[in-house]
Amino acid sequence: MAVLHKKEEKIQAVLGRLAKKYTDEQFVEMFIKLYSKDWGKIKSAYIKQSQDKEPGTIINMPKPEVYLKQILAIYLQQKDEPKIAEPVNEIPVEEKPKKKVKADADAPLEKKPKAVTKKTAAKK
Repeated sequence: MAVLHKKEEKIQAVLGRLAKKYTDEQFVEMFIKLYSKDWGKIKSAYIKQSQDKEPGTIINMPKPEVYLKQILAIYLQQKDEPKIAEPVNEIPVEEKPKKKVKADADAPLEKKPKAVTKKTAAKK
């Protein structure tokens, strides 16, 4: 489960308030100012996880300050990476036939006339 929702939007908002050259500490401080409720959620998730563990076991979630620095680093890395274009299929893909829509229960059913064969013609 994600601790911080809409990370990209929040990181962009924080970066928009900072100078072009900023430190990780300045980023964390600005994040806390802008998103104090989210900061509380991050801290409480860390505390809960550390309390649930037995002594001597490793806590998976980093400390809250380190967590924010990591999501910033991941965001900046993804922003700098060029997006890979999807390959173009040169062979056209045929569309699957659409499923038949069931008729309404109230609508009268139309029956197709049966084809007349030699046997049915002889019986008449």
